[in-house]
Amino acid sequence: MGTLTRGITVNSVGSAYNVTSRFLFNIVIARILGPHQAGIYYLALTVAYFVGALSVGGFDATVIRFLARYRVDADWASFRGTLRFALRSVAALGITGSLCLLFGASQIANLVFHKPELTIPLRVVALYVPLYAIEAVLLAATQSFKQMKFKVYIEAMLNPTLRIVLAVTIYLLGGRVYAVLGGYVFSLLICTILAVFALRRCVPVDLSVYPPVTHRGEVVNYWFPMFGVSVLSFMVLYGDTLVLGHFRTSAEVGVYSVCVRLIIVQAFFIGVVAQIFGPMVSELHHRDELGQLSDLSKVIALWTFEFFAPFALIFLLVPQEIMAVFGGGFRQGAPILLILLAGQLANYITGPVGLIVNMAGWSRLQLVNMVASLAIQVTLALLLIPSYGIVGAAVANSAGVISLNVFQLIEVRQRLGFQPISVLLLKPLLAALAGLAVAIVIGRNVKLPAAWQAVVVCSSMLVVYVAALLFLGFDRHTKLAWQQFKNLILARYLNRPAAALETGT
Repeated sequence: MGTLTRGITVNSVGSAYNVTSRFLFNIVIARILGPHQAGIYYLALTVAYFVGALSVGGFDATVIRFLARYRVDADWASFRGTLRFALRSVAALGITGSLCLLFGASQIANLVFHKPELTIPLRVVALYVPLYAIEAVLLAATQSFKQMKFKVYIEAMLNPTLRIVLAVTIYLLGGRVYAVLGGYVFSLLICTILAVFALRRCVPVDLSVYPPVTHRGEVVNYWFPMFGVSVLSFMVLYGDTLVLGHFRTSAEVGVYSVCVRLIIVQAFFIGVVAQIFGPMVSELHHRDELGQLSDLSKVIALWTFEFFAPFALIFLLVPQEIMAVFGGGFRQGAPILLILLAGQLANYITGPVGLIVNMAGWSRLQLVNMVASLAIQVTLALLLIPSYGIVGAAVANSAGVISLNVFQLIEVRQRLGFQPISVLLLKPLLAALAGLAVAIVIGRNVKLPAAWQAVVVCSSMLVVYVAALLFLGFDRHTKLAWQQFKNLILARYLNRPAAALETGT
């Protein structure tokens, strides 16, 4: 619990900054480009993300799983060999993907998306691919040491800050979509260089004195299905955007992309937990400590749902006002937020089931899960998007996410004998219902200008939600986590002695 809480605390600081900066960055992009140009921007990045997913190919998860084990066993020869194998593999795949984008941009823009203006943006983001692949493996290697700070500082804090500064600077200098995409790539280059130095600080030995040993058969046997999982995970998240780009206008792609990124930003706490809990799952499963793994999974599900509930209620109560922040042309995305939110509810309420399936080594099973989920999503996307546009895309996206979580939940229950969903979730659920009820009553009876109305409604909901949680009482794990959190803040940030921890919990 101490390791888990400390890791989440450190990660949360950076992720909170990351959420704010990404939110601001998307506002800047939406306002300076407008729906049509934003659609071109996001479509080019989505294609780059897809090629990047092909290049990383699950090597990030593979690196975390194997390097965590080699670190525990002090097998530095295998550590070095596996890391070198992963870096060389993703570099080769990334360069190949970059070349394919550079020379195939015109065909992709015209034949796949019917948008000739997409050609140059695709060539600009081609440079993104190898940088993304190398950075992903380097930061994954730092995570294998259960060191969250480097991923936080580099990926969660520095990268979005550079993006905002570069985007605003480029706009003020008269640049538009091409230059903004170039700034996006440049920020990634800086972060990749820093990731190299971060990994060097994590490794406690001189790896050069150990002859590299690569258990290629074991690594490839795990990685190969993870390659499919990685690509299919991307398709579950962004496949509907690609289908939308084929059938509908760039403006619709722009509105929908903003909604998807809002949902991704809102779901940041899942990533916060995964980055520290992933190596722990690998270690606990490796040691066959399933009882502790079961307890921690229930705690994770509780914490994520407690965190998710107020954000979900804000989206539910004031979707129009949220979308208006990005500009008048984005208001039509309000109902899309609510549909996408249903998929995120499944993500939070089922806890870390996907992470458990991955880190337990069931990569082939996860591949089957992803194929089935993607088949549902793509079928719905092809049926609904031509007629219903962004609404159809949102329905397809949520259906894919919900089905994937259901598959994973069943498998964890059958194979390990436990599930993260528990009666602990009743307290935050009741608190959320209380906050929603009060917010609805206030919203109907208090009439103010739209912006102030949204502030009053959301503030009242948050106050009631927190008060209800306090009234119902936190469970013992949450109390221990708060004590660990206070100790960390006192010792690390305020230079005061930590309070004594309660025992017996």
